[in-house]
Amino acid sequence: MSENQDSQAEFADQPPTNVARVPTLLLLDTSRSMDQKTKDEDGNRRPKIDQLNEGLKLFKQEIDDDFKAERAVDISLVTFGGDVSVEQEFSEIEDWQPPNLSASGGTPLCEALVKGANHLRDHRNDLRDDKVPLKKALVWVLTDGRPTDDRGSKWDKAQTVVEDGTEDGELLFYAVGIGEEANMSKLEDLASAAPDESKVNTFQLESGMFKEFFRIVSESAQAQSEGGDAEEADDNLTQQ
Repeated sequence: MSENQDSQAEFADQPPTNVARVPTLLLLDTSRSMDQKTKDEDGNRRPKIDQLNEGLKLFKQEIDDDFKAERAVDISLVTFGGDVSVEQEFSEIEDWQPPNLSASGGTPLCEALVKGANHLRDHRNDLRDDKVPLKKALVWVLTDGRPTDDRGSKWDKAQTVVEDGTEDGELLFYAVGIGEEANMSKLEDLASAAPDESKVNTFQLESGMFKEFFRIVSESAQAQSEGGDAEEADDNLTQQ
């Protein structure tokens, strides 16, 4: 038996409660601009929201195909398009089915970040109460525009979420803009609230690179499941 097979067998023998969980929170822009068409990776013009939905299916497939990640990753989706919604509660990846999202409204990114952080905190507390081991959570923001709630107390609360979460060592924060209309300066300002810049990162992808985004998210979750550093995924993303 190979070393990798030995590792998988040892991992499989662990009861589910002994497998360290990797909470993965996706904060996804579903504002009206996501209904616009752009070229996908194959050069076909399609609504961005359709490409996002396809990317979620790819993420599911890639985690399912990774033995350790499939047993370790917990996934939750928060969408922000007009309203902010916990679209899907945290669940183990094997029980998770990608939703079919639609686009409408503005871009309340700050409200989504605060709501998502509270949701993540509750999930982590539940796991601790059940004596389930935890790894750092992975929090990903994906947007094609700029926040429509980036002033006053909402902006301050969003920065506090990034500051407190990374300072406590409980999460890694990634803010990703997709397409030329993504306001990267706002995402960078948001990430700058973290006292340790190694725990946050901002990236920009070309329009239509939704599948590539979810490939990177899955690589990050796989690395965290393996016990490696999820930040290894950063280099792949910055090369786009």
